[in-house]
Amino acid sequence: MRMKEYSTKDIANIVGIATPTVRKYSQALEKAGYTFIKNDQGFRIFTDKDIQIFERMKEMSNDTGMPVDRIASMLVNEQKNEVSDTIRIESEVATPLENELKIIDESDIDRIDRQYEALLKEIQELKQMVIAQQKYIDERLNKRDEMLLKSIRALQEQKRAMIEETQKQEKVTLEAAATTEDKTTEDKRTKKRGWLSRIFGK
Repeated sequence: MRMKEYSTKDIANIVGIATPTVRKYSQALEKAGYTFIKNDQGFRIFTDKDIQIFERMKEMSNDTGMPVDRIASMLVNEQKNEVSDTIRIESEVATPLENELKIIDESDIDRIDRQYEALLKEIQELKQMVIAQQKYIDERLNKRDEMLLKSIRALQEQKRAMIEETQKQEKVTLEAAATTEDKTTEDKRTKKRGWLSRIFGK
């Protein structure tokens, strides 16, 4: 989120001081070491943080009557002390954590290394088990496929044999029928000749 920016006139209206007083306060603060944001043209850009220090300067000037330069120095030093206290507190918070980290000695590192090696070994064993199981499954599938192929071939051979047997039987039946028909025709001819012979004496 972009920081809200104010002009000199905005600060004068918000704090309740004259525009020249804003410039006077700004110069005193900069002299004491305070830093304002400035644009490319070198003009000051004020923020909410600056409003707070201007309000403090106005309050102290009205209450104590001290010179502006002295008030500015006091406020800037106060801010520096607050920053130092913040850094010190953060350092005090970080120190116990650093001490805890120092407690980890070589024995702890060795223990972690052993645990890591044991974990790697366990992973390797699991990997070998998976490979063996997959090999077993593949072999079973191959055997099943071979049995299916044998069954299919046997059925095909059986079907082929049945077809050949049927064709053979049909051929025998046709041949037998043809032979019977030929014999019947011959018998009829023989009977006919015998009848004519009896009539004509031939």
